[in-house]
Amino acid sequence: MKYANYKFYAKSINNLGDNMQLIAIDEIYERMGIPKEEIIYIDKNEISTYKGEYVVLPVTMPLVDYIEDGVCGRFSDHIIPVFLGLTLIKDSLLPKEVAYYSRFEPIGCRDERTMNILRKYDIQAYLHGCITATLPKRSSEGKTFSKVFIVDVDSEILSYIPHELMENAEFLTHLHEKVDDPKALMQEYYNRYKNEAKLVITGLLHCSVPCMAAGIPVIVARNHISYRHGWLERLIPLYDKNDFFAIDWYPEPIEYEEHKKRTLQITMNRLRETYNKYESIYELSWFYEQREKKEYIVDGFESIKQYIDSHFTDKSKEYKYSIWGLTQTSIVTANYITQKFPNAKLVHVYDSYRKILFEGLYSESPEEIRNRPDEIILVTAYGANIMAKKLFDEIGKNEDSYFIWN
Repeated sequence: MKYANYKFYAKSINNLGDNMQLIAIDEIYERMGIPKEEIIYIDKNEISTYKGEYVVLPVTMPLVDYIEDGVCGRFSDHIIPVFLGLTLIKDSLLPKEVAYYSRFEPIGCRDERTMNILRKYDIQAYLHGCITATLPKRSSEGKTFSKVFIVDVDSEILSYIPHELMENAEFLTHLHEKVDDPKALMQEYYNRYKNEAKLVITGLLHCSVPCMAAGIPVIVARNHISYRHGWLERLIPLYDKNDFFAIDWYPEPIEYEEHKKRTLQITMNRLRETYNKYESIYELSWFYEQREKKEYIVDGFESIKQYIDSHFTDKSKEYKYSIWGLTQTSIVTANYITQKFPNAKLVHVYDSYRKILFEGLYSESPEEIRNRPDEIILVTAYGANIMAKKLFDEIGKNEDSYFIWN
């Protein structure tokens, strides 16, 4: 088993901040001493279909695109997610999503709104903040920082910025089209912030937080403050349009190294604990899964399948059939007929020992078959063979109208 990280490239607009989170995960892996060859990078668009070696995947990216089954259809069964920075826009969960999140509790949330949504469904959740807040502080020894970076701000703020700051300001954007390697470009931007910035003015979460973590003075200003930023207000001021007149344009770097250390330790512990919990069982599974595979049959169903295919030859015909003996094979049989012969109809269910509901029908005693000698009967319980053959012989049932195990 290995650790994993996302690869992410958007076909339309690339928000470099998405890749800033992936850079932060790489940094955490480095601090954990995980070699590069032990990390598998999975394309974000292939997360649901990934079938490689089992991996532990930190989930910090916002899960906001629509998937029919919600979070249940998002990750393949070869991925064990560790939710460290979950962000949701929707405010309701499907029952199957509640069950899925509950499997991987506690759920680390990037914002308080998401945490409260999960808690509404009795899912253990906590406020983790953004993973980029764990990035290390920059080295300032022997360096002079003189550049003001203004990154994706609302235009209304520009008239408030002091003239002397604008004189040495550079405008940048994290929103780019047609970028071959957005992660590399984000790293290039971040290196510039760390090596040149005396101040960063931005409205972006994944510009402000990593710069704050690096020890760069940061001003976060937006016309309206998003719920995604709420947790950040515990560390630095958040200015909306009503506060622009009161902005401190010469802030000091934020000192929160002890809190950062605690957050980082929690993050690393969760990743290690998840890895240790699943490593041995999935290594065992992977040993057997990695083999040259033949074409296999479900031997408990194959004979029934052959009978159905040879007797239900017209897909448009409304075949009527009954099942005798309720087992898991009965479920496979009914599902197969429904999928392949949609006009076929299950009319009776027989069981000698139980009155039980199956596919909307209550089971009846097989003695009722004496009154229905012409119906097609599929005996799906091997243990019912002798009794069925005896009854069919007694009533002179046509051998072509039933299946029993040979």
